[in-house]
Amino acid sequence: MTEFDIGEFFIRGEAREVDGEFQAVIVMRAKPPLKTVTWHQVEKDRWFKSLDIAALAAMESAKELKAAVDAGALKA
Repeated sequence: MTEFDIGEFFIRGEAREVDGEFQAVIVMRAKPPLKTVTWHQVEKDRWFKSLDIAALAAMESAKELKAAVDAGALKA
């Protein structure tokens, strides 16, 4: 599992199963000393039929988020 550093958080993409369907989610883990972990669905109301497809979509979204942060997306 690859985590990306985006400032105050480490992020990674993974899939979650909910009632037999799968969500692609970004997991955000606060840097120590905080231990907060939050899950954010990649695309609202988008469900996948396969765990593998959801995980792949989540990993790609995590990479895109990391690239956007590196390009200055959070510097407004």
